Amino acid sequence: MSRLRTRALAVAVAGALSALLAGCGSAAEPELRTSPDSQGAALAAPTTTVAPTTSTPPPTTTTTTRPPRTTTTTPKPRAAAHQAAAAPATPGIAWVPAGGDEFGGGAVDGGSWNVYDSKGAFGNGRRTPDAVTQGDGVLTITGRAADGGTSGGIGMKKGQLYGRWEFRARTDKGVGFGSAILLWPDSEKWPDDGELDMMEVPSENRNAAHTIIHWGAGNQTFGGATPGDFSQWHTFAFEWLPDRLTMYVDGAKTFETVDPAMIPTKPMHATIQLDQGPAPGWLAAPPEGGPDIRLQVDYLRISSLPGQPA
Repeated sequence: MSRLRTRALAVAVAGALSALLAGCGSAAEPELRTSPDSQGAALAAPTTTVAPTTSTPPPTTTTTTRPPRTTTTTPKPRAAAHQAAAAPATPGIAWVPAGGDEFGGGAVDGGSWNVYDSKGAFGNGRRTPDAVTQGDGVLTITGRAADGGTSGGIGMKKGQLYGRWEFRARTDKGVGFGSAILLWPDSEKWPDDGELDMMEVPSENRNAAHTIIHWGAGNQTFGGATPGDFSQWHTFAFEWLPDRLTMYVDGAKTFETVDPAMIPTKPMHATIQLDQGPAPGWLAAPPEGGPDIRLQVDYLRISSLPGQPA
């Protein structure tokens, strides 16, 4: 059974998006919590390097204020039919398999995941275990507008320091719900111990996937957005090394920072969640009688550095 806690977090958003892009994001574990959302600058090319020399975002980014949000966690199975080419790994690193989930069972693995049972994102609706299902090798989290709105999420019970997280995911188009797959500090000390938003897809057209880094006591944020149709299946890979954070989408590097201030130094765990609006400037409210919206994940594969404790 999931733990239930409530936390209010200040939210800061870093980013300058093109007119076609919109975003959302953040995550948590089997508890209720208000996890920050951020939006980053659109990347001008498939591969963009972000390497600020200080903890202050460069002049090309903008900072705005957005509402706090709540979260929780759970896992799922997967299907062999949804295979995709793995993103390239950083040369010279012999990654060691360290778990994850192929979502191949009939229900979420309660030994590995916590399933959210709490108030919903931004204080809207509820996150309920029955919103999280598995079938045909795919984890599905469904958002429904009826009765004040319901959504769901899951969070891994065990995290690690550094590693590689690869997953394949998609989100139905529609208003009122946005997906977020991220790393949250095991310590629950946010924002001091950081937050790594690997994939956030908030816009109703699903035309941008955001990678956002949160760090420091003041919740500083920095990130980027990759354009595309994320209502279709895409493969994501995020590498967290002692000296850099790197994101790949469909095998292409889309984000990287080598700023030491942004790189967490405490263990973190993966969370998968679907957030519900409204959140001014980020997510609209689900329309009355609106369609169900799904976040689907084919697999999550986790690797660790050689010699890293299990």
